[in-house]
Amino acid sequence: MRPPPPRRILCLGGAAVDRTYVVRDAVRLGTSNPAGAGVSHGGVARNVAENLARLGSRVALASVVGDDAPGGEIAEALARLGVDLSGIERIAGARTAEYVAVLAPDGALHVGLAAMDVLAGLDAGFVARAACDDAGLVFADANCGADALGALLARARSAPWRLAIDAVSVAKSARLPRDLRGIDVLFCARDEAQALVGDSGPPEDLAHALVARGAAAAIVTLGADGLVQADAQGAIRWPAPAARVVDVTGAGDALIAGTLHRLASGATLTDALAAGQALARLTIARPGAVRADLSPALLAEALADGAPT
Repeated sequence: MRPPPPRRILCLGGAAVDRTYVVRDAVRLGTSNPAGAGVSHGGVARNVAENLARLGSRVALASVVGDDAPGGEIAEALARLGVDLSGIERIAGARTAEYVAVLAPDGALHVGLAAMDVLAGLDAGFVARAACDDAGLVFADANCGADALGALLARARSAPWRLAIDAVSVAKSARLPRDLRGIDVLFCARDEAQALVGDSGPPEDLAHALVARGAAAAIVTLGADGLVQADAQGAIRWPAPAARVVDVTGAGDALIAGTLHRLASGATLTDALAAGQALARLTIARPGAVRADLSPALLAEALADGAPT
């Protein structure tokens, strides 16, 4: 008999419209800057869910959007990929969240703007309504409110499913409780880890401090310097693989999605992170937060040869 398929992955958190502007020369403040423009769908949880769906994972998204055209378009696009949208809540009179990224000519983020008042609906009541117990793995981003994250961690401590969390930003990382018990994998950038720990030490020390506060594992990302993985057994520094950088938008979300994809299939965290790094490398080599040509075969190729694609 064939083994049963992996249980689904539930993603809770932000869904948004992404507007990206790539300036053609160094940014000059206080004046007009020639730029190329693009519009796509974004939001951390939404990006992770789309990546997972394109990789063939069984995935559901629980989020809040406005009762406007962008909210409907986000749902329709994910539905075409087979994402379960039963957890999407449309808020009457609200405007769907919007993120604007201004990128330098080399693809690096110059400034990001977030108009996301609707995400206040990601509260403790939202978490209580989420069908976590139907999932084997739950992912949440810190677009969820402090009360929502606290309720989710408390629920996870006695749940049969595993929980992964992304801190999202320095400001939103403050929504995480001090007691991180219940988190199986915590993803955060170095500045977010510093804000959480209240220290500016080496990334290995930051990751260890997050584990000491209760996270089973902590992943501290370092951009072009790679990442640090830590758990109760110690810390590992991962160098960043060679990459062609076109657009860094969505790199962290791709790292998370690739990692969760492999974790849901029974891989160790170390093996899963290799897939996460490969997917991040694939993502930054093309414009947009998620590669439209992403497939299991493309990820397998990237893992096999390690070259920018």
